Amino acid sequence: MPIRSIDLAEIPAAHPVAVIHGFWMEAAKGEAWAPWASFDAAQHPAILPWVLLLKRETPAAEDGPPAWRYAVCGTGCTELFGFSYQGKLFGENLPPDAVAQRMAEFDRAVGGKGAQFSHTDLPIPGKDFVAVFRGVFPFATGTAGVDRLFVVLARDDARAD
Repeated sequence: MPIRSIDLAEIPAAHPVAVIHGFWMEAAKGEAWAPWASFDAAQHPAILPWVLLLKRETPAAEDGPPAWRYAVCGTGCTELFGFSYQGKLFGENLPPDAVAQRMAEFDRAVGGKGAQFSHTDLPIPGKDFVAVFRGVFPFATGTAGVDRLFVVLARDDARAD
């Protein structure tokens, strides 16, 4: 199944994506992104297994697209995928069409459209039957714009305890 953009209302209220959305909305204070300083991992232990934190890197070419590197791959994500993306560049080990779909989602978040929500099957061979809800939450460490993407990804039936 290709990635499908959805409304937050389609995600159960106890799902990790919906739970972190409440925090993100409060931290963003009506803006399209939240300050990274507002996030304290100790306040969100039930979400951490489902987190993929991507940090923006300088593109290889001056006019190239942004590069994103996984700084964190939560244990729940590692179990879902069967491996960890931590330290890898976004796009490694993903089919090109999956990369393009997810980059479009990232671009909307970075471009001022706020948090993005989707439903998809994992684009990983042998795991492509696993349906997940995803939330992409833009954060900024300074005033130069979004430089962190806080992605929460968990099976449809996952709940934050």
